[in-house]
Amino acid sequence: MAGVLGLLAAALVVALGVSQAGAVLLGVLGWLVALAARLPVLASAGRLHDARRRETILAAASGTTDEVVRLALVVAVVGGFGPALWAGFGWALAELVFLAATQLTRFGWPIGERAVEQLKAQGGFVGTHPVHSGVRGVAATSFSIGATLLLVAGPWWVVATAFVHAAVNVAFARWAGRRLVSVELFGAVVGVGLVVAGLFGTGLS
Repeated sequence: MAGVLGLLAAALVVALGVSQAGAVLLGVLGWLVALAARLPVLASAGRLHDARRRETILAAASGTTDEVVRLALVVAVVGGFGPALWAGFGWALAELVFLAATQLTRFGWPIGERAVEQLKAQGGFVGTHPVHSGVRGVAATSFSIGATLLLVAGPWWVVATAFVHAAVNVAFARWAGRRLVSVELFGAVVGVGLVVAGLFGTGLS
């Protein structure tokens, strides 16, 4: 992990410059902390026999946990529009890379028809068409950037970001298998709405 972060840091410094790259890496580290913070809930919910209930609890708890960690990140080290923008991007980058890696490593290449059907049933990141991953990427990136901007505008916005994050996660957990397109569009609309709210909140719309 340290080696991967080192290579990422070097690439970002070359591409973006030191200050922006530092903010992106803070976002990446924030997401990793949020991922670790979910483990106690994951361990507790894993004992439930009802899979639907277990997934709903995990989805709601992970959304809330993410926003608490994001708030701590903003309060501790992120301030101002530019750093918030890049930190939100770094958070989304870490999330998307993790989702892609965990989904793709389940299957050999090329992905067979059975694997595609399983991904479709799970509402997976890859989906059955490249448009799915594109919409999911837009949703995750806009959500992370918008939520980070809102928390810079005012820490009290964590109540709203936690609520909508949990709602989006629960929607994916419960309905993505049957209504993948609708759920992904819902996530994208919420993400774009957060970006607009964040721009207004920071006075830079």
